[in-house]
Amino acid sequence: MSLGPEKPRHIDGRINRIGTDDLIKAFGSPAADLAGLRAFVGEQLRRPAWPLPEWAEAARGTRAAEAVLESAGALVEGVDVTGAGLGRSQLYGFHYLGWLAPGVQAWLLTGDERYLRAFEQHLHDWVEQRDSVTGEWPGLDVIWYSLGTWARCRSLLPTLEVLTDSALSDEVWGELVATLVGGARWAYDEHDVFRHGNWQLVCATELLHLSAVLPSLVESAAWAERARERIEEHLLLDIYPDGGHYERSPGYHRMVLTALQTAARIDPAVAAHPRFAAMHTWMCELVSSGGWLPHLQDSGIEWPAASLLRGSYLLNDPVLAQVAAQWMSTSEFAAEVATFPAWPGRQELWSAQAAVPELPRATVLPESGYTILRGDVLRAVINHGPHIEHELESHSHRAVLDLVLDGWQQPLLWEAGGPPSYDDPGYQTWYQSGRGHNTVLVDEVELSTDRGVAVDPLVDTGVVAVFSGRHHGNGLEQARTIAMVREEPTYVVVTDRADEGPHTFRACWHAVHPWRQVGQLAYDASAPDGPGLLLIEAGDPASTSFQTTEGTARRPVLGQHTAEYGPLHSLTLTRSTGSFTTLLVPHAGSSPETVSVERADGELVVTFGETVDRISLSTWTRTVAGQLSWATGWRVYELGGFLRTSEPVDVVARDGRLELTCSGRCSLWVRTHGEIRLNTIVIDAVAEDEWSHLTLPHAGPWTVDGVVFGRPETGQEARHG
Repeated sequence: MSLGPEKPRHIDGRINRIGTDDLIKAFGSPAADLAGLRAFVGEQLRRPAWPLPEWAEAARGTRAAEAVLESAGALVEGVDVTGAGLGRSQLYGFHYLGWLAPGVQAWLLTGDERYLRAFEQHLHDWVEQRDSVTGEWPGLDVIWYSLGTWARCRSLLPTLEVLTDSALSDEVWGELVATLVGGARWAYDEHDVFRHGNWQLVCATELLHLSAVLPSLVESAAWAERARERIEEHLLLDIYPDGGHYERSPGYHRMVLTALQTAARIDPAVAAHPRFAAMHTWMCELVSSGGWLPHLQDSGIEWPAASLLRGSYLLNDPVLAQVAAQWMSTSEFAAEVATFPAWPGRQELWSAQAAVPELPRATVLPESGYTILRGDVLRAVINHGPHIEHELESHSHRAVLDLVLDGWQQPLLWEAGGPPSYDDPGYQTWYQSGRGHNTVLVDEVELSTDRGVAVDPLVDTGVVAVFSGRHHGNGLEQARTIAMVREEPTYVVVTDRADEGPHTFRACWHAVHPWRQVGQLAYDASAPDGPGLLLIEAGDPASTSFQTTEGTARRPVLGQHTAEYGPLHSLTLTRSTGSFTTLLVPHAGSSPETVSVERADGELVVTFGETVDRISLSTWTRTVAGQLSWATGWRVYELGGFLRTSEPVDVVARDGRLELTCSGRCSLWVRTHGEIRLNTIVIDAVAEDEWSHLTLPHAGPWTVDGVVFGRPETGQEARHG
């Protein structure tokens, strides 16, 4: 019986003690000694999916090359190959041997033999000492487990092409090949049936990769067959129809996609699978205007441009190349493309002048559980997905219906995100905890894994988009509505409601700059030169207390494709009821404009100078200098004193025109003066007391021209159907 997340221990000499005779037999005994085997393998060796010589040629002199040389410098100085003193999780990651690869890369970049000798010595020492290392995860070997065998193959396999014909000693060359073969044997035995999660999927892709690079191995065909079985199963069962990976994390999504891109380079059937293409679209939907993916569900901040460019090659899709080019320098673009072998018909792909498609104003990723609302400069990403299990411990954070905002390529409303390491003492209490997210906490109890999330169909009338959902993860029913008005002045209104009772409710809001109080229940968080975010709570100041604290989170560094940890500034508003109405107003400069908020006639009234918005449960009306600019309603029977309907409609009114969407046949009564047109066709409508009656014959979008709006009526809330 297994005591850990994988099968019972199955490590024996054919995995971790492969001698020269065993290694020669693994290739069908084509030679009498290691030197002869090396010559044989050199003749049979196929190129890896993403070869190093072309990368080195293109990367030489770039920032990427400088980073490699810096890492290789530490390698020359010496490394404790046991990873002694590292934390519980970090120890496992150390034995992925990612730190060893810069030795070969730096040697290719410079020709300096010191780097090759450092690689040789450290790999030999690691092979000699690896069996002495013991991990702290019960039932999980430090060396021979899914992520270890995958990551070492991913790192070491590309080096085999250049090291087979190099000054590397036969002994260490044999240790390198034996490490790869042992890992493949372990992975083949481990992954004989499907298992959810990223571990098995990435492991299967490298099993396929190794079998393609070393086809002369006796076991190669069996490895490839099993790898293809697991990959196909994961594309069907571990990738959602919306393109997201099972664990809902941008970081793990990109890790899995990178692995699948290697498999697609080897097997065209992977590239042809619709879920493979959907994974690229998923990243295009979630990427910000600054080129980064937010750090949701234990993710780091991801920069997907290189992944999208690689996808453009594999999918023969020039649009993805153009999307990627927005965030890549010329040298970065060239270095990535240099690793793409020339395929017929793809030579001109990356110079094709395909237009970057405009993203939709709203996107719902239903299975992944994210909704993205977009304005001209403002974007909201809302989390409403399930808690997902994991091999060791879930990467799902203890928050739901939380959101992040970005604008002008910068995070405005932010969250704790993923930790520097899973050994971080604040991993559970800050990074995963609800307190590190933009959500409402109840009695300081962490959200349960059974969230019971329900989301209403997204409302999008063009000028306003409205998301609504509810959950019972804190032991009582909580609901949240997030409404974004897109036309300037653009902002977001978040309305929270909860079942009442003897509870303490804390609304948590986080920004990368300190909050400063600028009014009663009004706070601003701004960069010295902007942008910033003004937060106004429209509740009762007498029943609300506030507190500011400081945590830690990554933030993107534009132009460098990196993220740095820094302060995350928290504003907590506390009251005894779960009702909060919060305005989130972005501004480009360092100071917000004057905004006033009040309640009148059952509506929220928001004033920006001469612009006045009146907001009810299902309507939003904007006047400028006392004149109607536009009005909109969703699932309403009437609007502004100039429209009545027999069935609920979504509607926008402006400039004498109504744009409506109905779910079936529907009667309208509108105030008119003169000619009225339905979808540009003149209608002989029945008129009585300034009201004209007409019929929308079936479901769908419609336009009605010739409507007289006048001054909108106030104090009249729309009725729900």
